[in-house]
Amino acid sequence: MKKTGTVIGALLFMLLFISGCTKAIPAEEAANILIDTMIYDQQTEAFQTNFANSEELTEIFVEQRTLFEENFTQGILQTGEAVDEQLAMEISEMLMQQMRETTSYQIKNITETKPIYHVTYEIQGFNLLQLFKESITELLVRIQNDNELVKDEKTLIATTVAIMQEKIPTIEANDTSTEVTLQLKVNRGKWEIVNGQDESLASLYLAFFSGMRSQEELTNAMTEALNEIEVPSMGEPTN
Repeated sequence: MKKTGTVIGALLFMLLFISGCTKAIPAEEAANILIDTMIYDQQTEAFQTNFANSEELTEIFVEQRTLFEENFTQGILQTGEAVDEQLAMEISEMLMQQMRETTSYQIKNITETKPIYHVTYEIQGFNLLQLFKESITELLVRIQNDNELVKDEKTLIATTVAIMQEKIPTIEANDTSTEVTLQLKVNRGKWEIVNGQDESLASLYLAFFSGMRSQEELTNAMTEALNEIEVPSMGEPTN
């Protein structure tokens, strides 16, 4: 019995030793898997296999997406009125699909300062600013032709949503790229995102959806664009 216990103990020790010596996949491969899962919903199995606390990270990704969607629906519609949840979901899904189809990224460089890998992504994000410009311009044209639109906020929101539904499939990625750096490290053969990078994760997400690094940058760009919008002359309003 004592001998059997010794053998079992030795086997357990070997298993622990082997698992502790598991080699992590290369940094570039891990960096690609992270983005493919976080943004494009691809390589999810590889993500679960090669990243520690993958479930926790997935929850963070969902939180970032939800936060963006909330800011987007309120910001792009320029209203304090509650947007119908179903409408907001439809617009967000359309935006997500177009973003995934048009955007791209590459790993610009990876530097190591043990034990941390600094991964710099170069991202050609969705041209959200162009969507904003085209949608607002079209909305102002319609208001010019029908002043009744501004008398009811719900009608105005519905009109804006309809315009966006028409415009989203026509918008491509930005011509310029945005750089975002994320820190990764290896822990017992699996990759982790270094703690305390909420801001970097938010920047990464925003870069894909807008080509901007921060909400402040995006807000300022949208404000500037709004000031520059000129409505083509369409004659006298119909109402």
